[in-house]
Amino acid sequence: MTSNLPISEQFTTLKVFPKHEGVWEGRWIRLDAEGKEIARFTAVLTKRLVDNQWVQTNTYQFADGSSTTQNFVGIITAPGTVEIKGAEPPFDQYRAIAQEHGENLIIFNVWDQATGGLIGTELINLVQPDYCVRTSQGFNPDGSLKSMMMITERKIGE
Repeated sequence: MTSNLPISEQFTTLKVFPKHEGVWEGRWIRLDAEGKEIARFTAVLTKRLVDNQWVQTNTYQFADGSSTTQNFVGIITAPGTVEIKGAEPPFDQYRAIAQEHGENLIIFNVWDQATGGLIGTELINLVQPDYCVRTSQGFNPDGSLKSMMMITERKIGE
């Protein structure tokens, strides 16, 4: 995936994404539609800008000792807008668009490629240079609320 955009629309012109480069550790809490906790786990996210592409690896670690890794690549599709693609299931079946808002916010919307239905929205708020808070909403095919997530992350390395 390469960007054919003019240099004025490269990652170096973005305001928020570059602030997220590095290694982040987070605590994730997933809730059902009623607010009942259904999962809790940690994750380490490595976020890099490589050849004008956003390259991200998320490694999730669960209480039972298991872990899983997801890889993502993003390209700029419009000023302040990045399309993110996942390499592994289920994320390889989704279309995700991230848009910067102001100096510290990113809003993600995720659609099922097969149906075009919105399956998730996430707000990422970079509260401090080394601390962000993320909240997400997951949706059923009929548009009703399926789940929510609360995530806090600290930058632990470059």
